[in-house]
Amino acid sequence: MRAVLTVLLIAAPTLWAIAALLALPARSFAVKRLSCVATAIGGVCALVAGGGIAANGWQLAGVLSANNVVGQLAVRAQPLSAVFIALLGLVALAGGLYAPRYHRQDPGVGVYLFCYNIAFIASLGVLVADNVTVFLVAWESMTLFSYFVILRRHRDGSVERASFLFLALGEVGFAMVVAAFVILATHTGTLDLARIAANSGQVASGWRDAAYVLALVGFGFKAGFVPLHIWLPEAHPAAPADGSALLSGLIIKLGIYGIALFGFYLLAPEFAWWGILTMLLGALTAVLGILYAMVERDLKRFLAFSSIENIGIILTALGGAMTFASYGLRGIAALLLLAALYHTFNHGTYKTLLFLEAGVIEHATGTRDMDRLGGLIRRLPSSSVIMLIGTLGIAALPPLNGFVSEWLIFQGLFQGFRIPSHLVAILIVVAGASVALTSGLAISAFARAYGISFLGMPRTREAAAATERDQPVIGPALLALATVALGLGATVVLGALDRVSTWVTAVNIHSRLVVPNFTVIPARTDFASISPTYMAVFLFAMGLVALAIYLSARPRAKSRIAPVWDGGLLSFKARMQYTATTYSNPIRVTFEELYRPEVHLERASDDPAGRSGHVHYHFMVMPIFERYLYRPVVTAIERIARFVRPIQSGDVNLYLLYIFIVILLVYVLYLL
Repeated sequence: MRAVLTVLLIAAPTLWAIAALLALPARSFAVKRLSCVATAIGGVCALVAGGGIAANGWQLAGVLSANNVVGQLAVRAQPLSAVFIALLGLVALAGGLYAPRYHRQDPGVGVYLFCYNIAFIASLGVLVADNVTVFLVAWESMTLFSYFVILRRHRDGSVERASFLFLALGEVGFAMVVAAFVILATHTGTLDLARIAANSGQVASGWRDAAYVLALVGFGFKAGFVPLHIWLPEAHPAAPADGSALLSGLIIKLGIYGIALFGFYLLAPEFAWWGILTMLLGALTAVLGILYAMVERDLKRFLAFSSIENIGIILTALGGAMTFASYGLRGIAALLLLAALYHTFNHGTYKTLLFLEAGVIEHATGTRDMDRLGGLIRRLPSSSVIMLIGTLGIAALPPLNGFVSEWLIFQGLFQGFRIPSHLVAILIVVAGASVALTSGLAISAFARAYGISFLGMPRTREAAAATERDQPVIGPALLALATVALGLGATVVLGALDRVSTWVTAVNIHSRLVVPNFTVIPARTDFASISPTYMAVFLFAMGLVALAIYLSARPRAKSRIAPVWDGGLLSFKARMQYTATTYSNPIRVTFEELYRPEVHLERASDDPAGRSGHVHYHFMVMPIFERYLYRPVVTAIERIARFVRPIQSGDVNLYLLYIFIVILLVYVLYLL
């Protein structure tokens, strides 16, 4: 079995490399379709390999080369990374099935698919790296090719800005990750991750603190937690739909992997403040992410802020796990780590689905503006069902996967009273309450997104003319099935994830997590329990009862159609419906001090009789961190740039003078 998994793990990047080479030079779109097939098959290999490694708790290791400078260039697929490898495979599989129908034949498709596949290879390199050099090279490659994926429509100015923002912030984060690794490598005397993990206890506590904070912030730029999140709402709308799915389904999860790698593997969670800091950052991110999502009309920006919210939930669980572990409550720590990994995989599944479906909607209607959609349930019936499953999953409604993982996170966080420190216990419960608030707002947010887009009447001619013909369905449908299976088969998934958490924490909680024969998942046998399987059976039975009542109560007489009372309306028009803006107005008014919107109201005339003609209402919300943190920094940098601009005169003699002055200063400093 190990040999089979090893072959699959080697086959995945090989197939992606073949897919990249096929896509780049080929003029025939049939060859590009073949490239997408290779991408999908590579995804299947990675999915099976990652799932097999995680389910068995195995490690697969190998050495690429060795020298005296960087040590062994080693690779190792271990249970923690295997969860992310399986997610990588699922995203690649769905993307490979989706791309042929989504991308039109034009000169840029080949280059895009090349970068898309190389990004998968680089991401796998991050997940199997067992050497600092391998990790950093793979990380930088992943960032670079993700940048090219975002830059697909490079002639658009907003795309250039979004891709540059992603790359610039990614490089800042990369510098901090390098610094964190340098600290550990210097104090342990090795570049091999396994040996760093074994010897990190010998590193002084101050240096360990510095390494963890640098890693948290550095990987946080990629994960997108507040206030390091500003690239997400810009990059996701700029990238193609499968590129956005790659970013949200996988790339930001690599930031989570990096934080978990440092917090649980390279550095044991010894200090409570590491976990508390991570947990509070996560809670803040979750609340602000969903609040900003509530006022977004652009479907992809809305999903981007939702990704920020879910990253916050995952970070809250990871921080809680580290906090409990630092107090010796390793059973609850294992539960929260398991729940964080489960939610990571769940979010990767349904968020990839939602971004792919956002691409279908944009292709079919020509817009992502919710206020210009409506009535799509009749025009895009398959997509409406798939989108509904993804919406129910991400809204954490039972019995789907998002509900199970968030419920486990709640049960873990609400055990904060078991910590002896009252202050820490209160902070954990507050974080849990923040996640609960986030979950409630998420239900409202996704009811708004789905209802405004798919229900009611079409608001524009384009929405009324939308068609599902030639739209990609198989990839999103596969993810919809995975969303259902991950919820209904929660006990199987948790059994596999328990082996992962056991490998990380050395605590096995399977006997307390899953009650035999009843498929019940308790946080603690004396605290709470639930069964997604029984819940699904119950909901299905309730649906059958409702259907039976309907069929038995149907009138047997001939039906007569008559007009209904309409309140005196002459005709009901699409513009009389709720819009995304009006739906979210109560939230916007409640949190007006946070949003501080810029509102513009334009009327054709001020006729007191009310015949004012067209009225245009527009409001814009600039996130608080962009307004008060990033904008002042950018303004200061621009002023400094204008001040030093005269130095760059273009005169070669002046440049030689600069070099002479620098050499002279170095020489003087050396003498001193």
